[in-house]
Amino acid sequence: MLTRVATDDIECRSPQTISDRLRSTGLVFPGVPGSVVARDLVMPVLRTVRKGGVPWEQWWDVYGLHALLIELWAGRRLSTHPPEEVRDELKAVWCLEGDRVVDAVLDNTEDPFTFLPTDLLHESAIGTARGCTQFPVTRGLMKITLPDAFLSTRPRLADRPELTEVLKRWYHRVDLEETVQRVRDLSPDLLMGLRRDFEAWDARMGQLASHLTAEEVKLFAPMTEDERYGEECLRAGWGLHRAELDPDDALLWQPDSVARNSSVPDWMAEEIITCGTRFFHRQAGPHPVWLATVETDAHMAAVRMLMEPPTRYGFGVEDYDDGLRLWFQFPAHPADPAPPFRAPYTYSLSWVEHALELLHLATVGYARLSVVRLVGDGELRAVGSIRLGLPEEVCARAKEASIAALRRLVGDETQTIGQRIAFEGRDQAAEVAFQTCETAKGEDIHDELALESDAPEYQPFIAAARHLAWLRSQNAADLLDGKGPLEGDTELKAAAEDRQRALELLRAATERGKGKPRWTDRSDRPSVDEQSAFVHLINRYGTLQLAVCRTRAGHSHFDLITCEGFPLVPLAGAVDEWTRQAPDHPQRNWHDYLEQLVAECGVPAQAIIETVTPHEVRRLVLSPTAPLELLPLHAAPLDNAHTSTLIDAFEQVVYAPTARLVSAIESAQRQAAVVEVLVVAHGGGHLPGLELIGGPLCEAHVIKGLHDSVEIVMEEEATPARALHMMPMARIVHVAAHGLTHPNRWAAGVALHGSSPGKAMLTSSVILADGVFSSVDLVILNACRTGTHEGTGRTVQTLRSIESAFLARGAKAVISTLWDITDLQGVVFSAVLHAHLGAGSDSHSAYSATIRYLREYRWHVPAVVGLMGAAESAIDAVLSDWRNHLDQQAAENPLFWAAFKITGVV
Repeated sequence: MLTRVATDDIECRSPQTISDRLRSTGLVFPGVPGSVVARDLVMPVLRTVRKGGVPWEQWWDVYGLHALLIELWAGRRLSTHPPEEVRDELKAVWCLEGDRVVDAVLDNTEDPFTFLPTDLLHESAIGTARGCTQFPVTRGLMKITLPDAFLSTRPRLADRPELTEVLKRWYHRVDLEETVQRVRDLSPDLLMGLRRDFEAWDARMGQLASHLTAEEVKLFAPMTEDERYGEECLRAGWGLHRAELDPDDALLWQPDSVARNSSVPDWMAEEIITCGTRFFHRQAGPHPVWLATVETDAHMAAVRMLMEPPTRYGFGVEDYDDGLRLWFQFPAHPADPAPPFRAPYTYSLSWVEHALELLHLATVGYARLSVVRLVGDGELRAVGSIRLGLPEEVCARAKEASIAALRRLVGDETQTIGQRIAFEGRDQAAEVAFQTCETAKGEDIHDELALESDAPEYQPFIAAARHLAWLRSQNAADLLDGKGPLEGDTELKAAAEDRQRALELLRAATERGKGKPRWTDRSDRPSVDEQSAFVHLINRYGTLQLAVCRTRAGHSHFDLITCEGFPLVPLAGAVDEWTRQAPDHPQRNWHDYLEQLVAECGVPAQAIIETVTPHEVRRLVLSPTAPLELLPLHAAPLDNAHTSTLIDAFEQVVYAPTARLVSAIESAQRQAAVVEVLVVAHGGGHLPGLELIGGPLCEAHVIKGLHDSVEIVMEEEATPARALHMMPMARIVHVAAHGLTHPNRWAAGVALHGSSPGKAMLTSSVILADGVFSSVDLVILNACRTGTHEGTGRTVQTLRSIESAFLARGAKAVISTLWDITDLQGVVFSAVLHAHLGAGSDSHSAYSATIRYLREYRWHVPAVVGLMGAAESAIDAVLSDWRNHLDQQAAENPLFWAAFKITGVV
């Protein structure tokens, strides 16, 4: 009965479904609630099997053990019950289908060895064969014992002497026939006698064979050296399991048992979020588990077709540098003109674990395909699982490739497989973690710049990306205008999926996104100079990890640090509560929360310092993870007095989503600018909900007096279309306006001039659709919350705001804000920043000098001459009493300076 539970699990039936089937067949008392059967009987079996397989030598062969135990059960049952009753039970209780299968089981219940024919060396029906056998044996023409090759190719017969005896007698019979055929001029009577002896012997042997179990029949088949080696490897891999697969909900079940909009198992979500992949494989006990993600209704239709019998699907296999890639092709809907939905599963055969997983897949011949759906802003929803049978030719090729890989990686020391897998890649763990972040944090829009390639798959990817951005911009405009759901929503989903599929194909073509990431040559490594460190912050099962890359003597070095005392789950709740507070709340809740949250960030800041400062790192590049991307990590304290912060420990502290994007921006061909500075300013007041503010126009006047070459587009002229037309001509772009976030991050942006919110907003999606900023060295988004977001999706970990769109379209760096800023803070920041820029400072030098000015309250001592004299004079011209007001605002929020951050290449 327990193997019955395990075989139902292979068919992806849920624990509740399995328990209902057990109750319906009478295997458990019908009065016991199904939930109790599922909890106390089904789940303990599934946990055991998921960890180590079924309890016999071939732990991966659930069907084989089940068939053997059913045959043994039927034999025992027949000893006390009539055959017809047992036949009915095999159908009703054990659900065997077809009379042929039932007949085979009933035949196998009798003792087969009662039909064992005599050895022809000693006895035959009429004596002719016995005499003919003894004659060549005495003259050395036939051997009494089995040749060594017979037993060496059937190693599992060593424990079955009765089967070995069957094989020996069969060998004598065959050897005699072959010997007689070599002798000439035998008498007809002798040949007739031999034929009668052979026919009688064969009839008995046929009866014996029909009563053998399926497992016993398999033992007679000779094994090749590769097959024997493969089984040895699989046995050595017994009991290997992953801790993340231990929870009861770690695997999905049949779609009809998955609740609508139910969440995805944590380990699947973690793989998609942290590794940025869409298709991957695992092994859960005897189950090879494949995962595929879908977005569009068209692809969901393909999934539904797949899950409705008769299923129709295809497989393809291809080699790549160091492994094998299996392509699973979903069924194509007759009305869908698009190519069939294909999912790649890559096994890198430079890894023992992957080679063993591929061998296991080829041996069992099926995969448990789990499907999850991406909805909204990257949320994951479970769809369900289905068993996929692999074609024989696919299994044969996979087995050949995996065995060859294991011979190369392990050799004859197969007993060390478990140990090798346990320690495999430990020296590369930090490198692997870093690259998986590169994939995850670049998969949304930044790969368009970072994956530039000569591969033919690149142009379709770019075309799909731009088309998606255009559709998103139209959708965002309608959302802002309150038009509700769009008729083109299906088209938008299809475009999102087309871009992602094109990205997967491009990654496959450029050897990225392999099952186990690793760089095969230095050209794939991140470009980090010898005085820099790039730090990916990772949310790994609720605990913060830091993956650090630095360069020494031309070689990349990686570190992986786990901040055990820094749980992200409670921090995420606190950040969420903080973002819901209003900054002007009379009880200062917002400011107090901010100070406490920034203080908490001292833990990872200190870990970063301890890791990189021994290596003379001067520039720090941070790529945060949720919820840390909403906080000013550069302001994290390094001492109890909070006088020293992370920004003080380095010459530069900047943000960037990936090192690949930084490298792409650095190596991109830059265009010459026509104008030094373009200011786009709009004070609002022309649309409901956008109050009139004076800061943007003040900023425009201040900036104009601090540069020699300034172009200003403001008020009615400052439309999104006009701004996008002018921006590619400038080296520095300064935008001063209302900044607005939105639950749909593609609708977030800055409010310019227009007859409706949809026409007035310069959104992230508009920038992605039409922006070209190869001449722009710096974009200053001096508006509220231009460096933050409202999204809750987990699949994109960093930079969901408008700053990200500017970077993706070629801008070198962006200055943005993490929370609401006042008009005065915006004007002062702009004045000081542009005073330094106008004097020739680079982006980061100007930014850091401005932060230092604000943080150290340098406005208390009026500057008469120099850069600060020019900046303060420009502010005086528009706001005479600005120092007193800034004092008041700084007292309310001492961290007001930390709202400004810089992202990109400086």
